[in-house]
Amino acid sequence: MEKDKDRTPVAQDVITMCTRCKMELNHIVVAHNIEGIVERVKCYTCGSEHKYRRTKKASVSRNGVKRSAIKRNDPGKDYQVLIERLADKTPVPYNMSESYNNDDVIAHSTFGKGVVIHTSVQKMDVIFAEGSRTLAMDRK
Repeated sequence: MEKDKDRTPVAQDVITMCTRCKMELNHIVVAHNIEGIVERVKCYTCGSEHKYRRTKKASVSRNGVKRSAIKRNDPGKDYQVLIERLADKTPVPYNMSESYNNDDVIAHSTFGKGVVIHTSVQKMDVIFAEGSRTLAMDRK
């Protein structure tokens, strides 16, 4: 069983994210809140005292499976479904200076044939056979 590091006693060491160093480093516990959970820590490396950042625990669904393990596939965004639905469109060669719309079929020199699934300012999400990519567009 893993020790609950959120309840580490004062003046004991804990490994947590340092907000100044931007790395997981050794800290010393400085203060607890009323519930006895670590609230403030001091970094051994840079000497800064800051709020304790809890580590995120993997959420578990009702049936005991980790939610991150459940893959959510949207059949409308699946590559094969999109290619079959847009089979009548001829692929347009990709050029980052051109503008594209949703459901445009493009031909990329590296990734191959793809379908534009979302556009925003100078960016677009394109789904290819091996996965989706964010590409530049409308760049002058």
